[in-house]
Amino acid sequence: MKLLHTSDWHVGKLMRGHSRAEEHRAVLSEIVAAAADHAVDLVVVTGDQFETAAPGPESERIVYEALLGLAEIAPVVVLAGNHDNPRRLAAVEPLLELGRVQVVTEPRPPADGGVLRFEFAGVPVRLGVLPFVSQRGIVRADELMSGAAYEQAQTYTERMARLIAALCAEPGPGVNIMAAHAFVLGGAVGGGERPSHLVDTYAVAADSFPETLHYVALGHLHRPQNVAGRTKIRYAGSPLALDFGEEGHPKTVTIVDAEPDRPARVDDVMLHGGRPLRTVEGTLAQVVAQQEAVAGAWVRVRLREERRVGLAEEVREALGEGVVDVQIVGSDPGSTVRRRRRDGRSPRQLFGDYLEGEGVDDPALIAAFDRALDDATESAS
Repeated sequence: MKLLHTSDWHVGKLMRGHSRAEEHRAVLSEIVAAAADHAVDLVVVTGDQFETAAPGPESERIVYEALLGLAEIAPVVVLAGNHDNPRRLAAVEPLLELGRVQVVTEPRPPADGGVLRFEFAGVPVRLGVLPFVSQRGIVRADELMSGAAYEQAQTYTERMARLIAALCAEPGPGVNIMAAHAFVLGGAVGGGERPSHLVDTYAVAADSFPETLHYVALGHLHRPQNVAGRTKIRYAGSPLALDFGEEGHPKTVTIVDAEPDRPARVDDVMLHGGRPLRTVEGTLAQVVAQQEAVAGAWVRVRLREERRVGLAEEVREALGEGVVDVQIVGSDPGSTVRRRRRDGRSPRQLFGDYLEGEGVDDPALIAAFDRALDDATESAS
């Protein structure tokens, strides 16, 4: 059987206040085309379809049209990620099911939706599904799987290993797959992920996934990559570069060819629908001279000039609307003044800018802010 694995669309994500809706439409159309070209049997979307828990109507339309487009080719299974609102996805689940799109918003026991079963060309396929589980939800999910309460002191990593073991406890005679939205140790961070969910307290050990699985489809990290483990474990990555931490990273969708009694084969299909991200540095004259090289890109400029009023605006006039970040670096190499458009920026981005301006580099403080933001978002939804 053939599987298309995609993840971390983050529809609704802005580039420093600029809409990326057309980029998302283009790249998701590429993914639908890849599903058709490779005649896949099943599509798995491993979370973070949306950038925020309260997406706007345009973002919802982009996501649901893409899911239904994929469903015209093959059944689609969608997991809730840490950016998604599970209750919001659950509300549209009955409608999506009419179009062959199955949504999984919370951990479930194997017999109650935690393991989905398919058959393609006579080959049975068993798919374990594990959406994102918060620190708050891990105990409840663990008790749901085990049927018994455990000590609160047990770690998130241990509980996640038990959830995975429960979903993989009865491998079938055909193809066995696991899909999860999680931070698996050994994966490389892409640059646009939420830092509070990339710490040890949210870590999952790669060897939690047993060798009985043919393939593990992961979402959460934005760089497409394999993770070393007892079987084939892979992050599909985000389909377009979401921030400058992902500058230069290839963007792909993953096609998996799996058969009983043999390792899965994985191929990447390159995606080109997103605008490239470019960083240029130098004096004003040197930066302007790179005008053609950055045409059509989102541009970050590190300008080595003495500060003066209107300098950032001169850069934007010369290089165009793609300039989204200007850093003016004076004679003191440690002195940087950022001039960024702030319209439409998220609280997380604004807080990051504030800390950077104050010279504060404290991952624990950022994680605490993200937890508080998550709690506020959850309470408001």
